[in-house]
Amino acid sequence: MSVKTWMLLGTALGVAALSSAAEPPAVSDDAKPSPDAAWCTQFDDPAKLESDWRFDGSRFLVPRTRFTVASEPTASDGKIMAVDAGKSTGVMLAAPSKVDLTKTPVMRWRWRVVKPIELKPGEEEPDDQAVVLYFGDGTLLKQRCVGYRWEVNTPVGHSGLRKYAAGMMTVSHKTLRNRTTPPGVWVTEERNVVEDYRKAYGKMPDPYFIISVGANSQYSGSNSRAEIDFIEFIPERGKEKAAE
Repeated sequence: MSVKTWMLLGTALGVAALSSAAEPPAVSDDAKPSPDAAWCTQFDDPAKLESDWRFDGSRFLVPRTRFTVASEPTASDGKIMAVDAGKSTGVMLAAPSKVDLTKTPVMRWRWRVVKPIELKPGEEEPDDQAVVLYFGDGTLLKQRCVGYRWEVNTPVGHSGLRKYAAGMMTVSHKTLRNRTTPPGVWVTEERNVVEDYRKAYGKMPDPYFIISVGANSQYSGSNSRAEIDFIEFIPERGKEKAAE
């Protein structure tokens, strides 16, 4: 092979490599929002995060968890909600509109922990989570919700009931993920929040409801980071198939 041919081949390979490197990673269909979602947010616009979501959960002398929109090529739409907790606490609240929970009772979301809560060997796990999602209802003086946690050592499937704000808020929580899922790995979750709420409180949730994304790291003194790709409400797949 001549020197000229080698040079042409090298140039072609270099161009191909650059082209390949420039392409964003492919996202599988099961990691994308559903076409039949009643409501979906993909955090693609910082202005919408400010207009559609509200921060809550401030505590005296405790820093606030930061919620921002950031670019991420492995996300379904190239953008994510970044949840950064620096020895802090807080949640972002939203009230999804046009969601009929009798038709779309399943909350579906894609999330990952990039930097988990740090615990010392043998340390008992405090009430800190790198990320937690809540679904709930109620009034200013009495709120009930179900929470889905990403923890560290707490076994997956562990559940409990906690009260906050001098008993005004009750949380039925479940550990969905822990350290067995490596940092940086995306996971898509589906929970029938209506059924989870009914099992926890013995009644159906109100048609008007709130969802929230939170992170707490004040007790462990950690600096954690999690990311949310999207959150949506979809029909329950099992019942949908049974009706066909």
